Amino acid sequence: MFKKILTIGLSVGVATSLMAAPNVPVGEMKAKLKKMAGKPGMFLQGKENFPKDYFLVHKNLPFLAGLSLHHPMSSTLNLSKEQIKQIQLIKKSTVPVVIKMSKDIKMLELTLAQNIAIDSNTAKSQYKIVDAISKLRTDLTKAHLKCINEVRAVLTKEQYQKLLKYATVNMMLKKQSKPKELITFIHGGKMIMMYGEQLGVTDKQMMRFVKEIQMKFVPKIQQVMSRVAKLEKIVKQAVYTKHKNSKELKKYVDEIAKLKKDATNYRIEAYLVLQDILTKEQFKKGMKILRGKK
Repeated sequence: MFKKILTIGLSVGVATSLMAAPNVPVGEMKAKLKKMAGKPGMFLQGKENFPKDYFLVHKNLPFLAGLSLHHPMSSTLNLSKEQIKQIQLIKKSTVPVVIKMSKDIKMLELTLAQNIAIDSNTAKSQYKIVDAISKLRTDLTKAHLKCINEVRAVLTKEQYQKLLKYATVNMMLKKQSKPKELITFIHGGKMIMMYGEQLGVTDKQMMRFVKEIQMKFVPKIQQVMSRVAKLEKIVKQAVYTKHKNSKELKKYVDEIAKLKKDATNYRIEAYLVLQDILTKEQFKKGMKILRGKK
């Protein structure tokens, strides 16, 4: 029953979202956060979501201030000007604290990685840093809980229940909207990240992998596929609501095709670099392992 209700909610949400708008446009906030975050660490897996990644509980709690102000459907909450002003004040007082603490946590984590993985210090010598990270993450999540309480106090019960639905539907849409690339490749990076020791990968090879593949090609592919996801969502929403401007949609489809082609070319280039980093024997053995694990 829950799945059925959620499916209906998603369908309604897609249709309604085209008639709704955010209470407050996001503006350049994403770009500012990316700049504040600085360069990602060399051991980062996936894409950094700053500052949210640095909360103690970062995936199973809603971020209500942002949702109530910037969610694409937040205007349907029918917040009064006074309510919007109050939530903006909550966000204004919370965000600087969150940014500073998240930055401090990241710096400590990068220091820890350098000390233990690169400089080969003992584990015990790093416990104080781990304790400091633990305290900061805990304090950050406590600030998050306080923010949730403050936003909830501004809303009516009906508005709050609707906002929670936005949070749930928003996550489901994100899960469903992850686009597929033009050609699906075996994740070549796993040869080094997961089976490097088994393959006899040297420190020099590992550093080349980080600099020449992870730091060069991964961000490019992520950026391209992020744009693809946005365009695919636009096309799907338009089709679901009987969008009549087919020329505009075809323009988006052409761009999606080009972007996916670019991503494929990046994957191919990355594979060529990987083959240059590894010996023939290492690469052959790595491919055999990955194909067996696929």
